[in-house]
Amino acid sequence: MQTLLILGRNPTISIAEVRAVYPRAKICAREKKFAIFEGIETIDLKKIGGVIKTGEVFARELVYREDNLKDKDAQKIYDFLAEEFSQKEGKQIFGFSVYPFDSKTLKTLLIGAKKFLQKKGISSRFANKNFTNLTNPQSEFEVLKKGGVEILAVRGSGNWFFARLKQNQPFDDYKKRDYEKAFRDARVGMLPPKLAQMMLNLGIADKKDLRIYDSFCGVGGILVEAALLGHRVIGSDLDSRMVEFSQKNLAAMNLSGEVFVHDAKEKLNESDYRKYDVVVSEGYLGPPRRTVPEENIRAKIFAELQQLYSKFFAWLDCRRVVICFPIYLEAGIPKYFASREILPILKEMGWEMKNTEKLIYSRPDQTVGREIVVLERQ
Repeated sequence: MQTLLILGRNPTISIAEVRAVYPRAKICAREKKFAIFEGIETIDLKKIGGVIKTGEVFARELVYREDNLKDKDAQKIYDFLAEEFSQKEGKQIFGFSVYPFDSKTLKTLLIGAKKFLQKKGISSRFANKNFTNLTNPQSEFEVLKKGGVEILAVRGSGNWFFARLKQNQPFDDYKKRDYEKAFRDARVGMLPPKLAQMMLNLGIADKKDLRIYDSFCGVGGILVEAALLGHRVIGSDLDSRMVEFSQKNLAAMNLSGEVFVHDAKEKLNESDYRKYDVVVSEGYLGPPRRTVPEENIRAKIFAELQQLYSKFFAWLDCRRVVICFPIYLEAGIPKYFASREILPILKEMGWEMKNTEKLIYSRPDQTVGREIVVLERQ
């Protein structure tokens, strides 16, 4: 069975996350918006931050021309819908989502499917509004919960893949954990829950019941996500106010963890509850910036970060670390990487970067972005 994954807005990180959680799965096709895997029989989108939708592939169509999908190319979809609805009574509901989005293709599929079902004596309506792709809420409440079918049509090089939607990412859950958390502080930045989950999956892979340590815990985003995934959590921060916020955000979700004030440059005191298996942390990204600093200021910031992280990694007592290093962006393009100054020092200390592609999380309007780095002690 082939499983179609519709990826989030950081597809490189999404692919790395899926490969970490499903190391034996084989990737069959990969484009910017989607990937197709073999060997993923079940996937829980409550636990995978970088995947928006999943579907079970039921057909592929070879189309070598570069124009839109034609009605005659979609017969496998129409036959599939007719078979699904043939034993049901009443008006049937269906919908389509096309990746990459193309309004002409979507309109062709919607109208073509409705006409074909009508010829088969099946009354139907489509859920798409104004010939646009279904949002996750529309898909969930207007199609799935009403017994309907959504078809995902994705285009690769020379191929169209058709899949029946199986699962949507729980959009409302992430929204509540992001914008409605009990204690927030925009001045220090707040790691989005999806990104926290992706980083955790890069660190823990498919392992269960680990002890996760966030050494720069801030308001506790990673701690909350790790606890929700079923792991034991330990957090520390130099700022006592952040420690208090982390504790309260865990408590607000009825979660528990050990959180305390600590300088990441100093070794942790020895104690049973402060032992850990994996470090996952946003880390310290340097002082907040509205503009890219001049070269001399940038060099000073990177030198300070190099000193901080060389001391931090020197005392760590675990094999794997997932952490963010800052990037300065110009016109939305990542340009100045702190990792270029930090990683050579860590390599000398026996730490090796395991991700083969750059894992960059940023928005076009940001000055400071994040480079996610997966490190292992050799």
